[in-house]
Amino acid sequence: MNVFQYFSANSQQILFLTQAHFLYVLICVGIGSAISIVLGLIVSTGEPNPNRFSFDWWATGVREGSLLITAAVLTVPSLALFVLFLPITGLGVTTAIIVLTVYSLYTVLRNTVAGLRSVDRAVLESARGLGYGRIRRLLTIQLPLAWPVILNGIRVTTLISISIAVVGSIVQGPGLGQLLLTGITRIGAANAFPQVLIGTFMCLVVAAVFEIFFAIVQRLTIPRGIRV
Repeated sequence: MNVFQYFSANSQQILFLTQAHFLYVLICVGIGSAISIVLGLIVSTGEPNPNRFSFDWWATGVREGSLLITAAVLTVPSLALFVLFLPITGLGVTTAIIVLTVYSLYTVLRNTVAGLRSVDRAVLESARGLGYGRIRRLLTIQLPLAWPVILNGIRVTTLISISIAVVGSIVQGPGLGQLLLTGITRIGAANAFPQVLIGTFMCLVVAAVFEIFFAIVQRLTIPRGIRV
């Protein structure tokens, strides 16, 4: 059975796994992005002021510590991290979602911090002169100006997560990893190559759908003058 025949005979299952893969990535990146953006907003308060020890110094320490920890987690092989969570959360969707969410944190957090800190200080000083408090400046000036950088971070982590999500099949996670893992473990047997080829192709389809999605979001949420 060639690739086209295999796809025709198993199209319903393939489309179901593709949809599951898309939703799996969407949920994990959504949760991870929300956590990273909120954390980035909390700790992005500018450089510490030597005359004000309390919150500025604490926020800087938490920011640098969060970036260090999430970067360290990102260096752990995905296969190992999925297995490490097994004794805690067991086989199934829960483990798959937790691990992929953890992997999505660093890039979005880094871009959130970088985007917020890249806002011209003169703009912030002008807002302060108009009576804007720290929280109001952060939400109404820094966040909108930093949004293109943050959105790019979400886009990058989404594309990375599409491939990492495949590994989630070893803990019975959803998506195209089931098709790819089955094909790889049966390589040389009948239909093994079509399974791997179609699984890989459908991952590319999922990536293309996300690219279109982010292009639309970019047009709807970012003014033309500050698009990157």
